[in-house]
Amino acid sequence: MRVSTPSVTDERAATLSGGGYRDAESLFRTKAIPEIRNVESETRQQIEEKKEELRQLVGNRYRDLIDSADSIVHMKSYCESISRNIASIHTNIRSLSASPLSETPKFTSPNSTRGDSYGIACRVKYLVDTPENIWGCLDEFMFLEAAGRYTRAKHVQSKLMNRDYNKILLNFPLLQHQWQIVESFKAQISQKSRERLSDQVLEIGGYADALAAAAVIDELEPDQVLCLFLDSRKSWILQKIGGFGGVDVKNDIVSGEVVVFVFCEVLKIIQVSVGQVGELFLQVLNDMPLFYKVILSSPPASQLFGGIPNPDEEVRLWKLFREKLESVNAALDKEYIARTCMSWLRDCGGQIVSKINGKFLIDAIATGGELAVAEKMIRETMDSKQVLEGSLEWLKSVFGSEIELPWSRIRELVLEDDSDLWDEIFEGAFVQRMKTIIISRFEDLVRALNLGESICATGETPGEQIDFQAYLNRPSTGGGVWFIEPNTKKSGLGLGHKASPEENDFHSCLSAYFAPEVSRIRDAVDSCCQSVLEDLLSFLESPKAALRIKDLAPFLQDKCYESISTILTELKRELDSLYAAMGNANNVGQRVPPAIVVEKSLYIGRLLFAFQNHSKHIPVILGSPRFWAKDTMAAVFDKLPSVLRQSRFANDYPIPDSPGRQSPTSSKRQSSSATAALRGANESASPKLEELGRIMKDLCIRAHNLWISWLSDELSAILARDLGKDDGLSATTPLRVCVVCFTIYLSLLIFCLKYSLYLC
Repeated sequence: MRVSTPSVTDERAATLSGGGYRDAESLFRTKAIPEIRNVESETRQQIEEKKEELRQLVGNRYRDLIDSADSIVHMKSYCESISRNIASIHTNIRSLSASPLSETPKFTSPNSTRGDSYGIACRVKYLVDTPENIWGCLDEFMFLEAAGRYTRAKHVQSKLMNRDYNKILLNFPLLQHQWQIVESFKAQISQKSRERLSDQVLEIGGYADALAAAAVIDELEPDQVLCLFLDSRKSWILQKIGGFGGVDVKNDIVSGEVVVFVFCEVLKIIQVSVGQVGELFLQVLNDMPLFYKVILSSPPASQLFGGIPNPDEEVRLWKLFREKLESVNAALDKEYIARTCMSWLRDCGGQIVSKINGKFLIDAIATGGELAVAEKMIRETMDSKQVLEGSLEWLKSVFGSEIELPWSRIRELVLEDDSDLWDEIFEGAFVQRMKTIIISRFEDLVRALNLGESICATGETPGEQIDFQAYLNRPSTGGGVWFIEPNTKKSGLGLGHKASPEENDFHSCLSAYFAPEVSRIRDAVDSCCQSVLEDLLSFLESPKAALRIKDLAPFLQDKCYESISTILTELKRELDSLYAAMGNANNVGQRVPPAIVVEKSLYIGRLLFAFQNHSKHIPVILGSPRFWAKDTMAAVFDKLPSVLRQSRFANDYPIPDSPGRQSPTSSKRQSSSATAALRGANESASPKLEELGRIMKDLCIRAHNLWISWLSDELSAILARDLGKDDGLSATTPLRVCVVCFTIYLSLLIFCLKYSLYLC
């Protein structure tokens, strides 16, 4: 049996352990010659690889050792040079004075070179310490102190640049770059102080310090500082409303509640900002405004140029700077502050209600009722005492007592204007939004009716050909509705009145006559008009109701008239098509039978008749706005046009039998701003109501004329045909058959004429 071959690793390990001879001998006993030669070849190759690795390792370590030795030599040389320089500096410092280092040096001659050198050294140290000092001030939000330190360092630098010191400074080229480092802090102080104004949780003292620092470092005058403050607050407002600029308010991604919340937050910013303007810049009585107190306050003398010997020149420059600062920072005029704040307020108001990325935030408010709720919340925010609690102490110091309506007092002091903040910002936008809601409701109504398809579907039965005789044999659905008068005036309706059988019969006949589709269209128009009117009445529940009714009442009437006119125009176009189709009735290939054309014409006539005489809210909207309030509707009902008296409007509101009779609910009626505004509206109805009634009447008659003409023509043809077939015309006996036919013909004509007169 052949023994398994040991691995090369085992062989190598055996060789290293000193057993190579025995392993080699056993190798010759157990391996064949070719295998032994392969093991030998692999072993020699591994030996060569290890030799090469060893040579490279020794070479790299040697080069590293040489480089390290060179570096150590250079380090030793640099350290010796630094040590010599430090020793030289130490020797020079000790030579400046014979006194101990901790004491102030005393010189025998004030103009000695040693004194000048010491003064230069102290000023250089002041400049070297300035960056660290300014950084500390910026970290602690002491921006005015940082600006003051920069200004004093500028004065020290101007002293060092004196020609008497130039020769000495030439020996210190590093100092030429030190001022560049200090000067770079000017932009940082300006930037940091302006960024501090964007912090929305500061006390007013923090804003005063940041404004004073910006004024000192950028050399701003008080009017520029005021504009800087207002611009920073405007950026707050833009930040608040800008977060909603990319949202599709039309798809209700942003709810109306969120938009109202944003409006209230922006309003708070405006109110607080105006109050802080008064506290910062407005001089009331003899008290200096806070901004001037902060910027004109001077640090102690020990903090001005500490450590600098004889800083006479620097102190002189500082005093000149302070005098210029005091002359520039004179109190602003009250009228200027008021004009600037009003201009800023109007600009911010325009930003609030303007388009953001092509959309208005207010578009998220979908109804007039929501507008009224939003207005209520905004007005509550305006009158809230908590919004201006930061200015209450200032107001108390001005007026000497507690303030209940802080915004009114701030408006009186700062803005010097009694105009309402609501009027300046929101009134125009809310009224315009209400107009947009009215327009969109009527546009949706016109699109939803789809009169063309409704008329096309009337009376059409696929594959059915209807002649005149079949048309006459159709069951009547109208009953006697044309000539039944609703028994409303006779019954003296009041609240809780139960309809009589005659009234129920009238309404059932009316519904049967109109058919479901006509009733649906009439109810859709009435429902839209009612919804828009109720929405408008909700919006009128406001202190601005009297002004709004003057603008919105004609607007609502115009849009209602335009929408109904659009519907009537479409009906007129359909009538024209029906008349053209009836004129081509005898042409070859006529698809629609005359009976179907007449049926469509009657459908249009019933629809017009429903609009004219049985619509409830069209005449209400186009009538006097006084009728929009329910509690005044009954009292002035007799002044409405006759078209209203024939409508269902009379069935829903009690009509007193006499001026002294009151409705049972009259004592429970509560007055509101909308009701009060409507009572002061114009009593006369819109002239468009009469015009609309005339158009409806003409179109209704025209629609039924097509039916009357066709009926008369067909009856005449039947009469002529029957008369031609009557043998009695040539007989000597009485023409009884002819008389009967003629009587039937006259009866039908009289019926048609009576119905036509009723429509008139």
